Amino acid sequence: MTGTAAAVGALLDLPVPEDGPTRWEPSRAEGWSGSLGAGFRLRLLWESRAYFGVPGPEWDAAQEEAEAYLAALTSVLDERWGPHRVVSMGAFVRGGAGDGPVLPLFAELCAFDLYGDLMVWGPVGSPHGPRWVAVSVGQCDEDAPHLMVAAVSDVPVEEPPG
Repeated sequence: MTGTAAAVGALLDLPVPEDGPTRWEPSRAEGWSGSLGAGFRLRLLWESRAYFGVPGPEWDAAQEEAEAYLAALTSVLDERWGPHRVVSMGAFVRGGAGDGPVLPLFAELCAFDLYGDLMVWGPVGSPHGPRWVAVSVGQCDEDAPHLMVAAVSDVPVEEPPG
């Protein structure tokens, strides 16, 4: 888990765009490895093994693995920055996030159907001023891999109304 925590630290060292459209990070591998947009950076940290079919033993094993990785990373980051707080993405799942503007970070998480609760720390120090750090595990479809992501934001990551 040290390598994953180091990846979160490296993400914190990068600047975030002040404005502009959200775009994918350049990646050596095919597919999505992260995004950046107005006030945030989002990075893929880990992906579970692929499996197919409806939930069952393979899905359960992948879910347990994802939860264990998230718990381990959360523990390391709690030691570094103090206790985290949980920010639910439930308002987006229920469609109750309101009609107002959505933070670009939340819009990007929703674009990938990553609705897992966010473990949030902040503000924490960075070379670019105070930042908020969030980690989460989500899955866009029953037979899609679980994805663990980290985000850095230059504004507080707060639960949306609704």
